[in-house]
Amino acid sequence: MKVVGWICIALGALSLIGALSAVANGHERNIGGPIVFIVLGIFLISRAKKKDQEKQDFDNWKNQ
Repeated sequence: MKVVGWICIALGALSLIGALSAVANGHERNIGGPIVFIVLGIFLISRAKKKDQEKQDFDNWKNQ
C-alpha cells in the first residue's frame, strides 16, 4: 500500500502543478481531482504504517 500511496501522491502533485499552471494562463481547470489523489495517497501511506505498527505490537505481545 505504501508504493501505491507514493504513486498517488506523485501523480496528484504533477496533476496539481499542471492544473495550477493552466489556471495561471487563464484556462478553467478543476483542481479537485489532483487534491483527491494526494489525500488518497496520504491515507494509504498512513494506513500501511498503522498496519505495520499493529503487526509489530502483536508480535511483541506474542513473544512476551
